[in-house]
Amino acid sequence: HYCEYKKTATSGVVLAPSQLGKWSIVFCDEINLPDEDKYGTQRVIAFLRQCIEHGGFYRTSDHTWIRLERIQFVGACNPPTDPGRKPLTHRFLRHCPLVYVDYPGEISLKQIYGTFNRAMLKKFNNIKSFADALTNAMVEFFLLTQEQFTVDQQPHYVYSPREMTRWVRGINEAIRHVQSLNGEELVRLWAHEALRLFHDRLIYDYERQWTEKAIDDIAAKHFSNVDLNTALKRPILFSDWLAGHYASIDEDELRQHIQGRLKTYYEEEVGIQLVLFNQVLDQVLRIDRVFRQPQGHLLLIGLSGTGKATLCRFVSWLNQIDFFQLKVHNKYTAADFDDDLRQLLRRSGCKGEKIVFLLDESNVMDSSFLERMNTLLANGEVPGLFEGDEYSALLNLCKEGAQRQGLMLDSNDELYKWFTIQVMRNLHVVFTMNPSANGLRDRASTSPALFNRCVLDWLGDWSLDAYYHVASELTQNIDIQKADYVAPKTLTRLVAGLPVEPSYRDVMNNAFVFVHQSLHKLNDTLRKKGSTTKTIVITPSHFLDAIQHFIKITVEKRTEIEETRQHLIVGLDKIHETVVQVEQLQASL
Repeated sequence: HYCEYKKTATSGVVLAPSQLGKWSIVFCDEINLPDEDKYGTQRVIAFLRQCIEHGGFYRTSDHTWIRLERIQFVGACNPPTDPGRKPLTHRFLRHCPLVYVDYPGEISLKQIYGTFNRAMLKKFNNIKSFADALTNAMVEFFLLTQEQFTVDQQPHYVYSPREMTRWVRGINEAIRHVQSLNGEELVRLWAHEALRLFHDRLIYDYERQWTEKAIDDIAAKHFSNVDLNTALKRPILFSDWLAGHYASIDEDELRQHIQGRLKTYYEEEVGIQLVLFNQVLDQVLRIDRVFRQPQGHLLLIGLSGTGKATLCRFVSWLNQIDFFQLKVHNKYTAADFDDDLRQLLRRSGCKGEKIVFLLDESNVMDSSFLERMNTLLANGEVPGLFEGDEYSALLNLCKEGAQRQGLMLDSNDELYKWFTIQVMRNLHVVFTMNPSANGLRDRASTSPALFNRCVLDWLGDWSLDAYYHVASELTQNIDIQKADYVAPKTLTRLVAGLPVEPSYRDVMNNAFVFVHQSLHKLNDTLRKKGSTTKTIVITPSHFLDAIQHFIKITVEKRTEIEETRQHLIVGLDKIHETVVQVEQLQASL
């Protein structure tokens, strides 16, 4: 679209920019990601070196030499020491001046984000003086977290200034429609956004505790004139579902609201059951926060059965956003994936439909899937996806869409730019993955945009209380009570929700959790001893399957007992009728 082929009398076929006198810059992002072949050659880099050294390339379709004019190459990449990166050859690097760009330092970060914060708070006369304290607190917490958690510990512990930008953008999105704001509300919002960006990706409880303590300590240092007991009271939950604007909400009020909406959801989405417990409420708000933001993309990492797809579907429904998931089959190819992408981009870019696109790692049938998604996340487009007649048809749809917004865009460049902006505004991509250490490291090395462009949310596993709550919800409709049951004194109490004098049902649900937890411990023991070469993964799916099988067997056995009982009753009735008839016959004789 930017360059065209021309036949010349002296130079043969020339590829040059469409506009005379203009240069075209080919920007090659992540240039050191391509793998080497068995001969140690990066073919893409070899092709670029040929274009630079010889000023052209051979077109394979007709074996014609194509000479390049007014085309310049610019590349960008992470250092070769980062995971998944390959060192570029000296034969290629000798043609390229190298510029090393590091992350901004503390002074630069304060200058950059201080400017944003002052502009953001200037409309609030009572707290505009908080801008410097807010900036210092953000920068200090960011640098402290960046030092504490590194990619050497976990591949997804990637902290870049993008987190700072998301932090500022999140606060700005929350307060831009608010007319009044006090210091406590600002600090609470600051802490909430910090938790969502830095706390939610952490794996272990001690890491989360460290983060929460760091937030409290830094808040006490920089916001001494604020009532921190009010500002940092846990849990810190924000939503626009109750107040009409993004504000702090009460957990019980949120639960009541979600339960009310679930009744309607069950009527529309048959066959889906969602059990509400504190962890689910928290996850619902985390996902909702991402969907509220432009270019809000999410990487959900959790075990199978934790409800990653179900939660995303429910939050999409709550926000009236269309939900799209690939229908993959054994013959699904990259061409099919391109067709699905075209459909999604037309709907979100041309028609202005808000869409959540969920892509599970099991749906990635080919490496090209992630290559396309990397580009889509970074630029809002996939180069080469629309070509020829499809590109012309796309521009016509874009023109109609722009006119509906009152825009008169004439040139193809303007229309395509409008299209990419619409895609970035309306399309939310959600990647779901299992927390396999090797799998995460491989994804981090081959798909950097997953970790750079997405908000990370570690679902991990459910808590023991969550398991007990789920078991209680699923078994509440089956008749398993015993009126005179007394729990044994040796009962192992795993959850805080177990009553002091538990019923038979309570003890049974506790037993489900106990068995599941015992398998976890046994699995860890076997792994530490190295007695098994294959990792046994115990997931919430196994827990749910166990309960469903128990319910099924219980219902079947109760049905059998009831049928036997009815059979005996019928038999007794027949005996009773026979006795009556015999007595009547004896009396008549």
